[in-house]
Order: sequence, then C-alpha cells, then structure tokens
Amino acid sequence: MTKARLLVELDVKPEAQASFEEVFRAEFIARSRREGGCEQYELWRQADNPARMTIVEVWSSPQALETHMAQPWFAEWAPKMEASLATPPVIRTMVSVED
Repeated sequence: MTKARLLVELDVKPEAQASFEEVFRAEFIARSRREGGCEQYELWRQADNPARMTIVEVWSSPQALETHMAQPWFAEWAPKMEASLATPPVIRTMVSVED
C-alpha cells in the first residue's frame, strides 16, 4: 500500500516563533499523532535559521491523510498557524522510490 508523505516548509515570523512552536506542539503534533494512520508527525527547525521550519508527515495511506485534513480541529487551527507565517507554506507531496 502506498503511504502518504508530506513535507511542509514554513517561514515563521521571528516574533511569533516561540508561540508558534508551543501551539504547534499542543495542537498539531499531539492531536495528529493520535489519529489512525499517523506514522510520523514532526516539526523540524533549520539549524542556522530557527524561523524556517519543516513539518514531516508520514501517513499509512492517502485516505488516512485525507481523514487528517478533514478533522474539525484542523479547520480551526490551520488559520491560526498560517497567521504566524511570514510567507505561504510550501507543501510537497512525496512518494518513496521504494513504493
């Protein structure tokens, strides 16, 4: 079965970085990791530019990812996350060469 993988590149406003990380851990990471089909959900910070971050997501199937994106809490919190960003997020859907 093909997994769904996303890399979401974020440029967080420097003044919003601490609050963004706190909310992201509490709302996005904690909730997403409890969802069926979530195999990996992490927020990474660029070593030389801490305001540049990447969300790494691996879902057991495209359907699991679709279910995640349709969660009521996601619709509530995504606009709050985007308000902390300096630029629109770059979302990359990835496919393993091993699939």
